Amino acid sequence: MSKKFLFKKAIILGGSSGLGKEITKKIKGYCKDTYALSSKNIDTSDLKSVKKFIKIQKSTDVLILNSGGPPPKSFFETTEKDWLKYFNQLFLGYCMILKDLKINNNGYIFLISSSIIKEPSDSLIISSSLRLGFSSVLKSLSKTFSSRGVSIINIAPGPFKTKRVKELVKNLSEFEKKLPTKKIGNPSEIGLFVKYILSNKIKYISGSTIYFDGNTLNSFY
Repeated sequence: MSKKFLFKKAIILGGSSGLGKEITKKIKGYCKDTYALSSKNIDTSDLKSVKKFIKIQKSTDVLILNSGGPPPKSFFETTEKDWLKYFNQLFLGYCMILKDLKINNNGYIFLISSSIIKEPSDSLIISSSLRLGFSSVLKSLSKTFSSRGVSIINIAPGPFKTKRVKELVKNLSEFEKKLPTKKIGNPSEIGLFVKYILSNKIKYISGSTIYFDGNTLNSFY
């Protein structure tokens, strides 16, 4: 007897490592075809690569928008080249995908952004500003997508045990001691959250931002 899948197709950008890899592992059993893509398959900082990707893939039921972040730099260290590269990678590339890649009715769009969209950092100014900008675009589009039953969820992680954190933190053990939970986040938790949403076909969480920050944020809202 053949297995019945909940979804025909899922596309995970940045699906070969880190949070994207964990999401891929957790949702594979619910999607007939799961495409875990790396920057070799699609580089959202390269608009030609984005257009080629859209032409090949055309549509999906589940879309995970996920990309590595810019290096830590202050505002005055950031060059025009930096701004243009990451504007494409974290904003324009995603906008092009949402505009031209069809998300099938009753599908899902997940954005992996960052908790710094709530509390910006002066050393991650490119990341916080562009991720916040695209989060706004996604929220603006959420009601349009809801008319076709497509749910949009913005996942905003804090510090998780990924290559990205290793680039930003020099001494991980000392860093963990200063965290409220005394430990860094486990990427599998993000995967389990996405799995829960998809496996239970949760539809009433949409247009929302979910913070996985380990209580590091000081904001109430």
